[in-house]
Amino acid sequence: MDFIPEDLNNYCEDHTEEESALLADLTRETYAKMLMPRMLSGHLQGRLLSSVSRMIRPSTILEIGTYTGYSAICLAEGLAPGGKLHTIDINDELAAMVKRYVDRSPSGSSIHC
Repeated sequence: MDFIPEDLNNYCEDHTEEESALLADLTRETYAKMLMPRMLSGHLQGRLLSSVSRMIRPSTILEIGTYTGYSAICLAEGLAPGGKLHTIDINDELAAMVKRYVDRSPSGSSIHC
């Protein structure tokens, strides 16, 4: 189910920073292994989260609901120097997957899962 018209979605994608290789890998693995992959924030939402975080430059972020870690990685891009992002999720079975991607992220040392 799509919530915005295809033309508008295509326009947004054409005028948005490309998805990093790390996030593209995370998207692929999420769609390959998860029962509800559409819970993933995804490219456009991730870029919006990153932009808002970069504007605010928070020193601390608490994310409730990690899922596979896509939004945490995006939000961490805008942390102030020395900032921390704490992300929690009820599903401990995803922790190893999240940790693998967080460790590969340039902001990985700022993310606590």
